[in-house]
Amino acid sequence: QFVQRLKDLHEYTPEGEPVLDTFAEVQQEWHLWRRRYHLFLCDQPRNILSTTSEPQPELPIDSFTQFAKIDEELWAWHFNMLDVGGTPSASVNRAFCGFGREIFTDTGQYFVTFDATHHDGSETTTQQPTVIRNLTLDERALVLAAAVNIDYDYFSRHSEGHGLGFLMLWSSRE
Repeated sequence: QFVQRLKDLHEYTPEGEPVLDTFAEVQQEWHLWRRRYHLFLCDQPRNILSTTSEPQPELPIDSFTQFAKIDEELWAWHFNMLDVGGTPSASVNRAFCGFGREIFTDTGQYFVTFDATHHDGSETTTQQPTVIRNLTLDERALVLAAAVNIDYDYFSRHSEGHGLGFLMLWSSRE
């Protein structure tokens, strides 16, 4: 999934379409029993522009650098994003809303944190000193895009991958 923003609030094509700047990407890595994602940010000097009606342009591989990765268990509802050094930088957590709501609806509650906390809410504690930094707006937008991907890939009945195996019994094929 490419993550885009308006290039400029006042820049539109002659047809009235907004010009979008692709600044990040979320890639899912398929694995049989793991939930894996790679989050990439575009290098700042380059702009990758397109409109909403155009197909996404092919992007050079060297224009992105990896910001974080997610590697969680099959039945995970807590997704920690680890930076290049393996330190948690953000997390996406899905809250359990009751059996009826989980089985019969597609709704869910998510908690997104933009700091280094574990899924149980405790601060990260390590023996080695670490530098905790605030995430930039682009990094926060990328974390939100990853949350949307996680919801669609694993918890939405509109996707092929379901969060719980028994939900397939009640899902309707469209």
